[in-house]
Order: sequence, then C-alpha cells, then structure tokens
Amino acid sequence: MAKKPKPKNEPVIVPLIPPAGGAVIRMYRIGHGDCFLIAFEGVDPAKPCFVLIDCGYKPGSPKLMEPPTNVRDIAADIAGVTGGFIDILVITHEHQDHIIGFTATNFPDLKVGKVWFSWTENPEDELANRLRRKHNDTLAWLIDASRNLRSLGAVESADAVSTFLEFELGEPPEEFQGKVTNAAAGGGKDPAASVNKQAMKFVVDRSSDKQPAFLYPHEVVRPLPAAKTARAFVLGPPCDEEKLDDLNPIGSEIFGDKHVDAAIAPRPELVAKTGKSPFWNGFVIPLEEARGLNFESSFFRDNYGDENAGKTEQADGEPILANTAWRRIDSDWANPSIQMALAMNNDTNNASLVLAFELSKGGKVLLFAADAQAGNWRSWAEATIQDGSESVSVQDLLGRAVVYKTGHHGSHNATLNGPANSSYPSLGWMGKGKYQSEFTAMITAVRKWAETQKGWDHPQPAIKSALLEKADGRVLQTDTPLETMVAGSNNAQWEAFMGRVKQTSLYFDLKIDP
Repeated sequence: MAKKPKPKNEPVIVPLIPPAGGAVIRMYRIGHGDCFLIAFEGVDPAKPCFVLIDCGYKPGSPKLMEPPTNVRDIAADIAGVTGGFIDILVITHEHQDHIIGFTATNFPDLKVGKVWFSWTENPEDELANRLRRKHNDTLAWLIDASRNLRSLGAVESADAVSTFLEFELGEPPEEFQGKVTNAAAGGGKDPAASVNKQAMKFVVDRSSDKQPAFLYPHEVVRPLPAAKTARAFVLGPPCDEEKLDDLNPIGSEIFGDKHVDAAIAPRPELVAKTGKSPFWNGFVIPLEEARGLNFESSFFRDNYGDENAGKTEQADGEPILANTAWRRIDSDWANPSIQMALAMNNDTNNASLVLAFELSKGGKVLLFAADAQAGNWRSWAEATIQDGSESVSVQDLLGRAVVYKTGHHGSHNATLNGPANSSYPSLGWMGKGKYQSEFTAMITAVRKWAETQKGWDHPQPAIKSALLEKADGRVLQTDTPLETMVAGSNNAQWEAFMGRVKQTSLYFDLKIDP
C-alpha cells in the first residue's frame, strides 16, 4: 500500500545530530526574542542531550520576519526533534521575550528532566526575597500608575509605561487582573497570575521532580544529565544587590566614540552640530525620523528653526524657534513613572542567568549571556570556578568561546567593549588564539520591529560592527537570511563556516565540532 502523503502545511522535522564530542545549536527565528535548542553528544549514542534555553518573543515581531514565523511551528519543531523530552530547560529571566512561548497550547505534551532558574527566583534565599518584594512593590505601583495615566488622558505616557510593564507581565497591564506577589518557584497558583508567572510554573510542572534548580555563580562545574562530556559553568547573575543595580558600561567598556553616543555616531550632521550627546540613546531622535517631520534643512533647520513658526534670536544671532518641542527632552520620558518602569526592566535584565557550556574539559565553550548588563558582566571574573582539584578562570573560559549569544539583542549596555588584555570581561576576552577562526556571534533581533519602539537601537550599529570584525563576518541575526550575509575576508574560514551552518524559515543550525 502506498504511503499517505503528508499535508502540505505539515512541517518537516530535521533532526539535530551532534558530532562526537561536539554540539549543534538551533537558533530559532522566533522574532525579537530568544529560543535556543542545543544538542550535545549523549551518553546514549542514539540520543543527544537536549538543552532548551528560553522561548519567547515580543508580540508583533514574528510578523515582521520574511517570511513571518510563529511560535506554534517552533514549538512543534522542538517537540519533533526532541521526541517531546527536554533534558534541561533553562529560564534565563522573567521577561516576555524569553518565556511567553511556554504554554500548554504550544507544548501540549512537553516533558522536562531538569529546570534551571537563577538564584534570584529561590524562595528560600533572603536576598532573592528582598529583591522580589522590591520588584513586586514597584510593579504593582506602576500597574496602578499606568491605569491612572490612561484614565487622565495621558495616553502617550501610559503607553510608554505599558511597554516596559509588558516585559515583566507577559501581557499589557490593562489586561492583567492577577497578583504580582507570587515567586516564580511556586507562582501561577492564582489563575489570573501574569502570563510570565504562568509560563514559569508550566515548565516546573512539566519537570520530573516538580522543583527547579536555583543556580548560583562560580559554583562547581555542573554536569548535564545524559551528556557524554558537555558541562556548564554558571557566571551570573552576581549575588550582590549593588552589582545588580549597576546597569551601564563606562569609559572603555562603551562601543563607538567614547564622547559621542554610539547611537548617533553615524549621523554626522547631528554630531557636527553638538560635538557630543549628553543623553542616553533612548532620548535621541534619530535623524531619519526628524527628516520625516518636515524640517527642510539639516539638523532641524540649523538649530530647531521652522519657517512656519515665529523665531527669536540665539545669543550668536542665529534664528531659532522659541516654542519648538525639540528644544527640550520629551516630557513623557521625564515622567517618573516611565523612568521607574525602565529601571525595573533593566534590573530584571541584569538578573539574567549566564551560562558557559564547555563541550569537554578544556575544550570549546558556548557563551549564553541572556540579557546580562554591565554589572553582571563585571562580576563574572571576581572568582574562579572549582573543577575538582583545579580552578578555572572566567578569562580562560571566554578565551575558548567559539559562540557568543549576544546580550540583550545587541543593546548598548549588554556587551562590554575592551581589548584582549582588558581588566574586566569583555568581547576582547572571547575567542582567542585557535578559537578565533571559529568564533561566531548570534543576535536575536528583528530590526524592523525594534525601529517601531522609541529609542530601541537593536542591534546597536557599533556593537554589530565590532562583532562582524571580531567574527570576520560570522554573525547570525534572527531577521537576516544567510544569502544576504557579507562574506568574511578569510575564504577558507568562511567556507568552513558556511559548511557548518544551515537555515530554514524557522531557524539557523550551527554545528560545533569538538
């Protein structure tokens, strides 16, 4: 009897088969968000050890992919590849673009061996509980503030607050009806709890022991259940409230011109007029946006002028608009509610779980930095990690890195600049010596979606340029097809890279040999 043909819309499942002693990383093109499935060589030759890191996205971003993607197809692929069983499921932090894919609808038959959370979710940790109370108090206050702003007609301010709250809740605050006091380990008991809390509870409920492991930095090396040689090093987040509050790079840690905001460095008209920007990127109006506001000459008609309004005289006699809104920072961004929401959002990012997977002892390393920001980065090298009778330094680990999952979609404060001999962990520490020829960066960003958000420069051009230079072109970005990538300068290395990477509309596969 002839086999019944598959429906045309049924996805083709391509298995992940790691080489002996190596791995395959499947980077899902889920939208503006993270979802990675890693297959390590297993103890059982017939079954790899599967590690799933996050599964989330910003709503609307998958539709801006070409072609568009959707989370259900990605979840079906994960289930098909793994047989429905994930050895280790990692939740890096409680943000919408990392966890909202974890639902019973998307993963109806999911089974999980172990769930890994950051220590910040541990209900028995005193510092974690204090941080959680602070976060929940702020979140509850901001939910009320968002609703009050909207009821008062301050729609633009309410929308700005809602943008950040949606990260924390997994849904717009206008739709949230639950409580914000649940800890992740036991959260979600309230049927109206946030989407994020429900996602975290869902993966724990699907685990074999119904209890997550809470990971602390600089612990002993963690084995991966069912993996033959691969293991994990925990680098962050730091167990230090001051470091968790330390969000932004300074001095030599910054990419681009140190005296000009990197986001405006490519805009010569603005730089030439101001010399430097005193403002964070989120407060800068992109020149292309300004040009769309009927300003007829460069840099706001030579310092904010407009022929359709009255003018006054500047000190040097140059005409300038007296009443233009562009003379001042947008009042919405000065709103305390928005500033508080932004700070809370950054705090959650900086509490990201950072993992370095080592394929074998002393071998290649895969660095997954989630959304860790400056204070998290600096803390990595504050201690060594005990490996039996030996100590492993983070500088050594990063030097062997052949893959870097770029922090926070390529945001300005989630990758630290620095040379190979910098005194702090930086891009310069990664992929040294023989590992340089294979070093590859992965950026989980959809540029078209980021451009719809005020001040979101994902990925920041200066950081992407540095990654392209560091990796000699080997940079995979969610929205960028392989055929549009610019080849690296070393032909042999580029051909080897292209032989190890494959793509479909749903994902990139990158094979890592031992």
